[in-house]
Amino acid sequence: MANTPVRKKSKTNDSAESPIRTIKKAQTKSLEGKASLGYCLGLDETSALHWRLASNDGGGYFSDEWVPFSAIQAALAEWPEDRPITSMALRPLFLGKSANNPSFLLATLVKEGVLERKPDTRRHYQLCDPKPFLAEVDKLKAGHSKAKTVSYTH
Repeated sequence: MANTPVRKKSKTNDSAESPIRTIKKAQTKSLEGKASLGYCLGLDETSALHWRLASNDGGGYFSDEWVPFSAIQAALAEWPEDRPITSMALRPLFLGKSANNPSFLLATLVKEGVLERKPDTRRHYQLCDPKPFLAEVDKLKAGHSKAKTVSYTH
């Protein structure tokens, strides 16, 4: 989409500074395949993993704050086991933020192998074994132990 802006983010009122060391920058398609989404994985001062939406060439708004992976895991764990996972499971992570955030985050979680599409469905997902993803994160941590820490404010 050559004539669309590369990034639109929603405004946030949170001015807290959070030093995060980026260990991975990646891209994936949106769930509908119409846009390319950029995202980052990063570590805080305690080496806790964080996730951030960084870009969208499809023109939809999103907020780009860092979200702790532990909060993502908790939101997914709280989702009723008898219901397939949808982007609604991630909505509590972004209350008062852009409506696009949950589905954009879901697309990145699928890309990283945290979730996968349920067979024979379009909008239902299921958890994957987290071990391969976490092993990859451990490799990234080791490989980026000297990466520059960036402070990110909203």
